[in-house]
Amino acid sequence: MGYYDPYQGFGSDDRRWLKAQFHMHNYRKAEDGTLYESLDGMESFFQEYKDCDFQIVAHSGHNKLLDTSALDEPIGIRSFPNEEYVDYDGILLVGSKRAHRGEPQDVIDACVADGGFAIICHPNQNPALNAVSDLIPTLLTQEMSKPLTGAVGVEIYTGCLSRRQMSGVGFGLSLATDYWDEALGSGRLLWGFATDDSHQGYEINVGWTDILAGSDDFAAVKDAVRRGAVVASRGMRLYDWAFDGARLEVEADLPYLRTFDAEYSFIGSGGKVLHSARGRRASYEVDGSEPYVRVEARNADGSILWTQPLLRDDVFGAPV
Repeated sequence: MGYYDPYQGFGSDDRRWLKAQFHMHNYRKAEDGTLYESLDGMESFFQEYKDCDFQIVAHSGHNKLLDTSALDEPIGIRSFPNEEYVDYDGILLVGSKRAHRGEPQDVIDACVADGGFAIICHPNQNPALNAVSDLIPTLLTQEMSKPLTGAVGVEIYTGCLSRRQMSGVGFGLSLATDYWDEALGSGRLLWGFATDDSHQGYEINVGWTDILAGSDDFAAVKDAVRRGAVVASRGMRLYDWAFDGARLEVEADLPYLRTFDAEYSFIGSGGKVLHSARGRRASYEVDGSEPYVRVEARNADGSILWTQPLLRDDVFGAPV
């Protein structure tokens, strides 16, 4: 009995970390006060991401696909076509060739057929929002999203969510590792992503996904995403990962100022903490009884990193 390792070969080939944002908006206000998403002002928004050391940004228009490719070369960033489907809010459709309407499962299937990949958005969004304002799209509830197939992952951290409110009603919880662990515990494979879901400049660089890929071409990024060679981050980077079939050893730290100290939690089915340790590195002996094992690392400044899980072969099969 073995485990699939999403980071196999880490540090031994020419792949590198690419800091990516798959969930950001650029709203403008019309003369009548209505809000709309536009290419106007997108350059400054992308430049802010570039200044925060992002290599990849994919604007996620609400039910709208905007071509941002003309900004790539002058800014020095790579952008991909992307949409946040919000007939039921929401699903990111990264790399899709057109905007999609319809039922959630049909939309995921169409995105995949287009050559893209789908990520379920903010599963812990507050369902009470729909009673507050018509401006809030009908939410994709957990009950609706759990039976969906074909999505490559789910947002386990959505930066803006816990910061926002409307008429005194909060938008929900940014953290969604409970949803993730429930999915993994049932044998449903979803990789975990972190995003900003930024609507304003101050919401930039709160959550992101590091992608371990050989290039920033969409094909290479998509392949890395499908394999789970990604890390969800709220401020940390994965510096080392080694799994020999039994012993898992990890090292995570801040990306620009090494502290050589973190709190590590090795987490199994149902979100159970299997082992915890503190220091520069941490390790755990995987005994084969766990369907999956993932790692969370926390820095003293509040930064967090979530690895993808090791997956037991007889439970999940081959992810790719």
